[in-house]
Amino acid sequence: MGLVTLDCDKIARQVVEPGQRAYAGVIACFGPGVLRKDKTLDRAKLRNIVINKPDLRKQLESLIHPIILEEMVLQMETADYDREAACAVEVPLLFELGMGKKFDVIVTVVAEKSELLGRISRRDKVSMESAGKILDLQMTQDEKIKQADYVIINKGTPVELFESVENCYIKIKKEFLTINP
Repeated sequence: MGLVTLDCDKIARQVVEPGQRAYAGVIACFGPGVLRKDKTLDRAKLRNIVINKPDLRKQLESLIHPIILEEMVLQMETADYDREAACAVEVPLLFELGMGKKFDVIVTVVAEKSELLGRISRRDKVSMESAGKILDLQMTQDEKIKQADYVIINKGTPVELFESVENCYIKIKKEFLTINP
């Protein structure tokens, strides 16, 4: 489609790698017990801590979210906009972090709860019960729908999802975007 795309989950993983901006803060906050032998962050251990201790989750969020936001802005500013003068940013906790006002258009993709749980379970290699706890930390889909400008329902094949995304993009483009010469 020609859009620059950014993934805040990917940025979140990058900023906690050894030597990166949030790494030392995470270790200072949670101790060396959240490290693997190779000194990389054991994301599963950290996830288990923050799922069960909301105060520590808030501490982690207050540490890494500003860094993620700064990195996102930096990547947006330095991206090569050769086809479209726009950027699509995937922000899983957009509403929870109060970032909705930072974007011109918000598209929310919704799916059946069972599908969401399965994706979380596969992605994070956790049980369905743990996936449910992770999902419970997020705003409900109904709440996200109310705050979104566009909603894509993901309940078909990958081809159908792509078509829905493409149709949504065409609507957004007509309303907001101009093509770079």
